[in-house]
Order: sequence, then C-alpha cells, then structure tokens
Amino acid sequence: MGTAHRSALAACAALASVVALGAAPATADAAPAPRGLLDSCAAIRRLLPIAPDGPYVLITADLLLGVHCHDMAGTPREYLNLPDTGGATNFSQYTAGGASPGTSTRTTFSKLRVDPATLTVDIGDLTFATSTGSLTHGVDRVTSMPYATAMSCDGTASGVASVDLRGTAFAVDDTFAPAGAGASGAVAVAHGGQLVDITGGGYCGWNVPAPGFYNPYNPQVGMSALELSCAPAGLLRPQPCVRLG
Repeated sequence: MGTAHRSALAACAALASVVALGAAPATADAAPAPRGLLDSCAAIRRLLPIAPDGPYVLITADLLLGVHCHDMAGTPREYLNLPDTGGATNFSQYTAGGASPGTSTRTTFSKLRVDPATLTVDIGDLTFATSTGSLTHGVDRVTSMPYATAMSCDGTASGVASVDLRGTAFAVDDTFAPAGAGASGAVAVAHGGQLVDITGGGYCGWNVPAPGFYNPYNPQVGMSALELSCAPAGLLRPQPCVRLG
C-alpha cells in the first residue's frame, strides 16, 4: 500500500472518528489522527468522557477498524456487529444425547467481543448472546456455549456451530481442533472465510478454534481464541476493517 493511500485512509479514519463522537466535521486540510490515538473505546472515552455507547472508528497501530463501543460509562469494550442473528447462523450447540441427557443447549450471538489490536475474538463473552436448552454433563448443568464451538457426548460429531460474518468487514483466519474423548469433527469454510460451518463431538468431544479449551461449556470471559482478518473490500463496510501497513 502506497504512502498516499495510507494517508488517505488515516484521514478518512480521523474524520469518521470525529463524526462518530458527535463533534464538528474535520476540515479538508486537517492533519490525520496519529495511529494509536484512538485505538480503543477507552481511548475515545478519555478524549470525550460523555461519549455514548454506539458505533465508532478506531485507528490502531496497524488497522482502521469499525466497532461497537459498549459500556462507555463504565468499562468500555469493543464488539463487532453480526448482521445475521436470526438463529440459523452465529450459534454454538452442545447436542444432547448419549451421556449428556436433556435438551440441546444452543447459544446465539448478535455481537462478538474483539481485541482491536489483534482482531482476536473472546468466544466466552456472552454479553450479546442468548441461550436455550439445558443438559447434564457429569455433575454439571450446561446452559450456554462459547462462540464457534460444537460439542456432543453421544459418540458422534452431532454438535454443530455456525460462524457467519457475511456483510461485515471480517473473515475467519484460524484453524479448528477437535478435542476430548473419541473426538471428531469437521469444518466447512466458504465465502472467503466469512462463513464457517462446524461439527464436533465424541464421548465427550468438541471442536473449537485453536488453541482449544477443556470441556468448553458454560464459558467465561477471557477465552480469546478465534482469530479474524480484514475481508476484501473491508473499507466499504459500515464497520470497516483495513490494514494500514
């Protein structure tokens, strides 16, 4: 990418950041915002303490990145919007049966917690997720699942999950690894890494983004595992993603 192109992107990011904050638009000869000045939602709040939750454009050391800033009055955090949240995609499921009786536990996501510096998703963050079903795994009651994770305990890969980033500026840039007892599973990738269908299971087994986690049900914040990249034409998306270097 040439110097002129990078400068144009930085200028675009500076303008978008100011507009997102509700300030007056930048002038044509305004200097681009230095990289790293607005590299997080916390940085935006430091610049403008009254900034509300909503969409913003960040400029990290390497990226121009559109995010949803959440909890700006408390602990600001970055999320990616998922356009397709009707239940048929962007879900993870532990399929009931075998040694895990009950009703299949499915967690559906509408936003993903992301680290803006690395584009790594915390698959255990359920702030913007809803769950249905309940089953028994040993002595545990399973009521939720992390993102991009398929699990079962019936000896087959009957667990299912779906990642659908179509319509966003992002794509999956990661591998998946079946784990557990008698683990098996498969991953089907389409649309340039924006659509990933996952199966997994065993007795008991699961299929998760590498690095994996042991018995990854009832997740907790801090499961940073799924790596993303900027998709082609990411600059043209409502929440853009463009590498500046």
